[in-house]
Amino acid sequence: METVSQPTTSPHNHRRKAALILALVTGLGACCSTLTIAACGLGVALIQQRSSLADAVLPMFSIVAAGTGLGLPLAWQAISGLRGKPSGRLRLPLAGGWVLIVVYGLAVAGGQAVVNLRPSPPLALPPFHVAALALPPLLLLWGTAGLVNDQQFTWRQSWSGLGGGAFGAVGLAFLIEAVLLALGVAIAVMVMALSPRGSVELRNWRPTPGGLADPAFLRSLLRNPAVILGLLVSVSIIVPLIEEPAKSLVPALVGAWQTPTVNRLFLWGVAAGAGFAIFEGVVNGGLNTEQWGLVALLRVGSSAMHCFAAGLTGWGWGEALTRHKWRRLILAYGAAVVMHGIWNAVSIGMAVASEALDPGVAQNALVAASIGGLVLLTIGAIVALIIMAKRLSVQATAGQLELASEV
Repeated sequence: METVSQPTTSPHNHRRKAALILALVTGLGACCSTLTIAACGLGVALIQQRSSLADAVLPMFSIVAAGTGLGLPLAWQAISGLRGKPSGRLRLPLAGGWVLIVVYGLAVAGGQAVVNLRPSPPLALPPFHVAALALPPLLLLWGTAGLVNDQQFTWRQSWSGLGGGAFGAVGLAFLIEAVLLALGVAIAVMVMALSPRGSVELRNWRPTPGGLADPAFLRSLLRNPAVILGLLVSVSIIVPLIEEPAKSLVPALVGAWQTPTVNRLFLWGVAAGAGFAIFEGVVNGGLNTEQWGLVALLRVGSSAMHCFAAGLTGWGWGEALTRHKWRRLILAYGAAVVMHGIWNAVSIGMAVASEALDPGVAQNALVAASIGGLVLLTIGAIVALIIMAKRLSVQATAGQLELASEV
């Protein structure tokens, strides 16, 4: 295995040790916190009724899998670094990549087969669910790293980027979005109260467990033009403006902490996007299993979008910090927000068409068009990720050859 030697300067060692301790605390903290959340959730479901326990198994399992599946490797890599063990260069053999792709296909097929069972065993779906939702971001990260071929980007750095995206970026974005969501719900209710029909529905509605998810109540909300406009503004503008800076904090902090290359900050960004996509996909995808197979497939596109958008801002930080080209950072951030916003707008359009419209030709046409748009966006994000990775690799090779010729 190829190893990466570390500089021996004292300032670098102090910074490196502090970063490893932070990674260790983050990894162990993620494991403990997700286990605690899952235990509390299962306990509440068990106290309520046994049917609630069956419904809570998948989301609680997903939370634990996301926390421990990313937290434990992060903590292990931190311990190895503190013990002075070097980390190998991040490289996934081509055969290993194809094996993981086959595993992903089997996970999707197996998970959908379990969903089709009526009733399905509560513990049958979670393993398929985690594999189907977690593998695409990892494959995108490892494939991109192979194309860039940065000799100094290690497995330890990749797990640090994954952990930063999954725990740091997700946590920060969730905190901000939770506050804005509460405000949005309050505004939506006020809008309904101002309309004659909405005020009657609100007076007749009684808060019950799951009442906010009542199909009739949701349909009445989603048929209100003001509510639809509010949803589009929030998910296609506000959410990207929050999540893209949160993900870009990983390469930004690495760039401020060290003096890496543009290629490496690009890979740090892709890793943060992959971690964000894993945690978001595994947890959110476990909340509803009615269309599990479709959600699992669409998460491939969401993962590609997150990886490319975060990699793009990571590249922007590299250009800004190493070459002082701050305009490129602004343009990269703007492009990431636009791409994220378009993806979210198409996704929310599909959700509104599915829930608000009556079954028929119009609903089927809008849903089909939305799915087609998401497929095109998925292909575009993957192709853009490949092109950018190859271009950075070529530029790095050219730069090395030029430096060697000068010497």
